Amino acid sequence: MKILRFFFLVSLFFAASCGGDQDKAIEEVMSRRTEAFETKDADLYMTLIAPGYKQEKKGKVIGPGEIKKNFEVNVKLFDTVKITHTDRTIYQDGDRAEVFQKTLVDAVDEEGKSRLRLEEKILLARENGKWVIVRESDEDLFYGYVFGRSKD
Repeated sequence: MKILRFFFLVSLFFAASCGGDQDKAIEEVMSRRTEAFETKDADLYMTLIAPGYKQEKKGKVIGPGEIKKNFEVNVKLFDTVKITHTDRTIYQDGDRAEVFQKTLVDAVDEEGKSRLRLEEKILLARENGKWVIVRESDEDLFYGYVFGRSKD
């Protein structure tokens, strides 16, 4: 009986520690995503996007090329961007994960400071041993600011 308890505790510890490592890897992806937006680094951002990325938005299928273009157009609008996340929750099931978080975006452009609050759901998958984004947030981080403006 003691042996069964021992194996149960060891297996429980192993399962908990494995989940923690995966959560850390997912947290790293999310931190790098924030860094990419704040530094306006499209190349960094694209390292986080699955090569086969496809998402339907407003009846249009968006792939890696389109998501990179959207990223570049959006971050170019602002002089500075600062992003803060709260209440982040990660649900992982094998090689798939969902990240729920509240996001606060503070941005500065020639017209002044702006702030946007939103709730995001981002889907990730482990591909070739690496966590990547397979579905970006349905919330556009910059939609509340843009309203058709452009900055050259």
